Amino acid sequence: MKAKKLLIMLIAAAGLAVAQTDAKNKIADQISELIETQDAAVKKFMDEVRALPREKQREAYQKGYPQFDDTIGALYTLVEESPAEAASLKAISWISSHSRGKELKPEVFAALEKHHLDHSGLSEVILSLHGANGENTQAFLATVVEKSKAQDAQGSALYMQAIQIERDTTKTAQYKALVEKLNAEHSNFEVRGRKVGAMMKATLEAKEKLAIGKSAPEIIGKDVDGKEMKLSDYKGKIVVLDFWGDW
Repeated sequence: MKAKKLLIMLIAAAGLAVAQTDAKNKIADQISELIETQDAAVKKFMDEVRALPREKQREAYQKGYPQFDDTIGALYTLVEESPAEAASLKAISWISSHSRGKELKPEVFAALEKHHLDHSGLSEVILSLHGANGENTQAFLATVVEKSKAQDAQGSALYMQAIQIERDTTKTAQYKALVEKLNAEHSNFEVRGRKVGAMMKATLEAKEKLAIGKSAPEIIGKDVDGKEMKLSDYKGKIVVLDFWGDW
């Protein structure tokens, strides 16, 4: 009798697991279908616009470019229904990338913190926040830096924090600190194949060295006669530097 009861329980548990798996797959499929349908519509439209005479392309683009509102709304619904599912990260990333700088909903940030803070896929979501710079976005990025165990997510958050204030001259010290931290703690973090920490640090140092009033960095080369020369040899004299190239 006990064996029969145990068998029934095991069958029920197996059935529940299959149902849960089917539900996850269904959500993932729905998200993929929405995104693929919208992306296909955009591609079809752009192909049609490119086929038009050049003088008509601008007008056609402005009048007929596919809108994202319905797709964004449908994806938001799926995320809100299943915030813990890994497929939701794909939906959130797409929403953010197509929201034209508009912040994600507060409840989405809450779901990311609760369910996906240590997920390797969180980095893609963070990089999609490029155009959004509101309070909720900043708070979320700070949380990721402080609490996430996913190294790429931390690196992405530091990188995003830095580039969002890069041009704000009132936050130069904060920007420098972020770049130093990114380069020191996430030196291997890459965006589009580039180690952005080292790149940003080099750019920052170059700007500091080339600022007005600073001494010019040493330049070593050869003059028109092939003789080695150094820029420092001309200290105190008027020097004209002519940079050119031939491609």
